[in-house]
Amino acid sequence: MPVDVADAADRIREFLRERRDAADASGYVLGVSGGLDSAVGVTLAAAAVGVENVTGLLMPGAPTDPENTRDARALCEDLGVDCAEHRIEPLVEPAVDALPGEPSKTTVGNVRARVRMVLWYEYANDRDLLVLGADNRSEHLLGYYTKYGDGAVDVAALADLYKTEVRDLARHLDLPEKLVEKTPTAELWEGQTDEAEIGVPYEDIDPVLRAYVDDDRSTAGASAAAGVDEATVEHLVELHEASAHKRRRPPTPGIR
Repeated sequence: MPVDVADAADRIREFLRERRDAADASGYVLGVSGGLDSAVGVTLAAAAVGVENVTGLLMPGAPTDPENTRDARALCEDLGVDCAEHRIEPLVEPAVDALPGEPSKTTVGNVRARVRMVLWYEYANDRDLLVLGADNRSEHLLGYYTKYGDGAVDVAALADLYKTEVRDLARHLDLPEKLVEKTPTAELWEGQTDEAEIGVPYEDIDPVLRAYVDDDRSTAGASAAAGVDEATVEHLVELHEASAHKRRRPPTPGIR
């Protein structure tokens, strides 16, 4: 069943205050990309712990659309949140050059995501902040994030909400419609979009995952409940199962 976004907003704000206090931290730092998820994350964090205790990091790379960086900066300024910009290619290029052979675009994209993670934690450690993630439940269940990249955070405030619910939450928070309707992309390489890479729109992804994971239906049952053809359901289930390692702690030999 879809969540009540007003209640979700209240619970997330309280959660962010509790986690900040439990860690005895000053506040939060997060990457602000100019996209929907990070816009919701920074808005909720600012309301939860105060704008003076939140830092938005803008980390454009070679594939980044300058308009997204402008949108990210404008949002931080509108909220009154401290905003810092670090271009990542000076760190990405030597790392990629050190790799053997000709790395794939996915490999280079993952380097970009992991460089951003390094900058988050450098900033957090230097300023007594927690790293706030912006991945949503749809991405989490499909493994649509970089392991030890954008998946490496201290607090995952949006990970209980499907992408379409994050969109509804953004409207509840009165975020600009331009951000709400922006095409989702991690901008890890030129022309990348979430839905083109996954091969399914979020309007189909979310009801399938809700039926298959939350309601524990079979693939046929999820297909019927979501109104999505069974081949698409099977594709999403394959992505979910293949990415299970991302959602688990690393295995140990069990000596202790």
